[in-house]
Amino acid sequence: MKLKLVCLPASVIALAACASAKPVGDTAATAPTASVSTSGDTGPVVWTGSLQPMQQQSGGLGPTGQNKAFGTVRLASKGAQRTAISLTVSTPLSSSASLNWAVLPGRCGTGALPLVGIERFPVIEIGNNGRGQLDAEMSLELPANGTYHVNIYWATGQQLSDVMTCANLRRG
Repeated sequence: MKLKLVCLPASVIALAACASAKPVGDTAATAPTASVSTSGDTGPVVWTGSLQPMQQQSGGLGPTGQNKAFGTVRLASKGAQRTAISLTVSTPLSSSASLNWAVLPGRCGTGALPLVGIERFPVIEIGNNGRGQLDAEMSLELPANGTYHVNIYWATGQQLSDVMTCANLRRG
């Protein structure tokens, strides 16, 4: 008899718990709200950085100098496979020029390959005052995390030795 008395309260508790549950229709209405609030996706992916002068390399034993190039970079995702670019640069150039640039994995000074071919990045047009600004969109999906940098190259250069200025990018 004692066995039946011990089992009876457990079954009564289980039955009471089932009876107090909300109807299926109510929980389905609240499920999307809960999944949106816990997703962690708060908007577009944005990477920013400050362009810094690079140490100029020379083949001789003499001293090296710094290129006087500065500026800012802001990259923001604009939906699937689209990125908005806002880039300003001040260079030591005294005549107009077209400069290549690229986004690469790692930190400044690493010899990695760009996320996409350099020819796909819009060219930065430099005026006679040595300054350039690029506000454009391009086909590029920004990574959500990792370590990345932007290289701006002298003239049509594409190698690590052709880097005029670089910016380590940070998320946010």
